[in-house]
Amino acid sequence: MPPRPSPPAPAAAPDARPIGRRERNKRDKLRRILAAATELFTAHGYSAVSTQQIADAADVGTGTLFRYAGSKAGLLMLVMNEQLRIGVERGVALARSGAAPADAILALVTPLVEAGSRHPENTAVYQRETLFGTGPERETAAAEVARIESAIEEILRIAAASRPPHDPDRAAHDPDRPARAPHRPAHDPDHSALEPGRSARAPHRPAHDPDHSALEPGRSARDLGRTAHAIYSTMYMDIVRVCMGRAPADDLTGRLRESVDHLLGELGAHNEGCK
Repeated sequence: MPPRPSPPAPAAAPDARPIGRRERNKRDKLRRILAAATELFTAHGYSAVSTQQIADAADVGTGTLFRYAGSKAGLLMLVMNEQLRIGVERGVALARSGAAPADAILALVTPLVEAGSRHPENTAVYQRETLFGTGPERETAAAEVARIESAIEEILRIAAASRPPHDPDRAAHDPDRPARAPHRPAHDPDHSALEPGRSARAPHRPAHDPDHSALEPGRSARDLGRTAHAIYSTMYMDIVRVCMGRAPADDLTGRLRESVDHLLGELGAHNEGCK
């Protein structure tokens, strides 16, 4: 599991002093640069945009531009880091407002999905720079990516806390509840997922399906953490496959939803058997 960012430091007491002109000018230039880079990269893709175009659109000189990001890749990192920050906040807010967990989880990665669908190279460059780049933008990117997994776990925790307590007697007699296979240890060669005749794709469960067993009250933090990691890893690879041209970009959101719904059910059932 990727390293989790350290919890934020306690907020300092508000400073009553007004922001100076120099600081206001710096913030305004950063805002203009971020807006210009976002619009150009979104409309044309990474390769088709030059730093001079971004500087002109932001009404700053190229020297000023490079004081805020050291390269064109750094500018893309600024854009994507901000979009991911917004996505994480939106996803957690959706969960707290009672949205279906799959909807909240998908909101976390909407910026990566949209970037990958419109211009796959944008996401490919972002992933490359996150893994191998240098500079402060890379550190921020690593923290934002780690926050996605932490946010998935928080969404699962919120969903589990909001569900009614599990009644095994009622569940056993519920004709609409699919039967669970008994747990088999990981080394058991009789894994049911490998049985002959099993379909290539598991039946799709809608996001509102109340049988997402991974969300049952009483799940341990370890169970939720493992489920969050599996969901994050699967979504990440689905997005990367699109960026690398190994999968079509159309309906990426639908494929991600199928994966999330499947994992919420299958991993929950597995964890239930391990208790």
